[in-house]
Amino acid sequence: MTDEQQAQQRERELVLSEYGTWRITADDDAPAIDEVRTLETLLRLKADQMDSSDPGYWTEELVAALLTEVVPRTVIQPREQVMDMVPTLKRFFTYLRETGRWHIDSSNVGAMPAVLTELEFAALEAADDPTRRSFSTNILGYGMNLGIDLEDEQELAAYMHWYNSLADEERVALSETGRLDAPARPYDRLAALRAVEDEQSEEPTTEPGSPWFLPEPSASREALMSLELEQDAEVYAANSFVRCAVALLEFIGPGRPLTATGALGRVDTATLLARSEFAHSVRSVRSMWDHPQIVGPWVTLRDGGWLEASGGRVHRERGPVPFVTAPEDPTGFVEFGHAVLTALLLGRDARDVEDGGFRGMPDTLAALMVACREGGLRMKDLRSADPAMREDHEEIARWFRVRHDLEALAALGALDQEQDLFTGSEALLVAAVALLRDDK
Repeated sequence: MTDEQQAQQRERELVLSEYGTWRITADDDAPAIDEVRTLETLLRLKADQMDSSDPGYWTEELVAALLTEVVPRTVIQPREQVMDMVPTLKRFFTYLRETGRWHIDSSNVGAMPAVLTELEFAALEAADDPTRRSFSTNILGYGMNLGIDLEDEQELAAYMHWYNSLADEERVALSETGRLDAPARPYDRLAALRAVEDEQSEEPTTEPGSPWFLPEPSASREALMSLELEQDAEVYAANSFVRCAVALLEFIGPGRPLTATGALGRVDTATLLARSEFAHSVRSVRSMWDHPQIVGPWVTLRDGGWLEASGGRVHRERGPVPFVTAPEDPTGFVEFGHAVLTALLLGRDARDVEDGGFRGMPDTLAALMVACREGGLRMKDLRSADPAMREDHEEIARWFRVRHDLEALAALGALDQEQDLFTGSEALLVAAVALLRDDK
């Protein structure tokens, strides 16, 4: 965490502490505790995902994007918590006004309660939209709605045991929609937990090591650490993530205006989506944050120092490796492409899970090594696994976390995905090796 990020975090903690004191009454402090937790999530997302670190700065556009775009994309929460966000923000805005913390450049604080009221239905509608979630997030969200504690590995194992027992069409429906209105076999928490406990007592515990769903390593860690691949510009030009990063930097040029959420505006976003690198992502444009093929390179280029935002605009910087295109400097382009892919992996490895970081490390790194080999990596379906592996709660969790990470990289264009087959390249392999060295 940088010094600036630490300062922002301290400021958030101070404001949340003061808000908790402001809210607590002599006979009931529980609501204040719940609200502080909600606000901590919202303020962190506002700072990390929207480049808006000041707890007192709020505009109509910003709060709309936070509740209807950022939260649905990054937070798995029950419907009741979604409904609590608007009342919590109303009270928080009152606190900001009464304590003089409402930023002078914010929207009119008197108009914000009406704005929030209008957003209540939109926030619920966004949270219910399965197209804004991934395969794994739809499954997890359904589990949370059933009352499952996703941080409890035993409960997660029981839930996944039930999910694996569903018919194929039900599993597909659940993963695509996040809903299963009338399952042939409804979820029974106690029965599922008992089944997992019985199987664990009968089956030997799997020793930690290479995940069951990956083939044996073809090279030792030491051999991989010394791996250096000769590459040419075409290898990096073929990578969708690198192409999108190039297109984004070319488009930004000397500078572009930013919205209150720290994103490119709708017109600029639509222009980018019309380009060939992003064409497969085109749909109706509401916000740049809805399009991972732009957001992925955007975050990486900012992490790496190729993009800088200030004064309501974003502009190009030199970065650790100068940006050049393949036609003008093939060797320089190889160095740039490698730096971008390495920054992508290092950035996701450094982030917390709730901020978009990897969930399955170091298994995810091992999976990447396989995916970048000839033939790629075909992730096994849990139903096809050996029963001992399929019913081991830790092995289920390992599979689930790695699958989530690989899908996220595929959504960004770093990996290719065709159903269960994930395919990388030598360019991504070299970046993965750089991550392996960094973790040494």
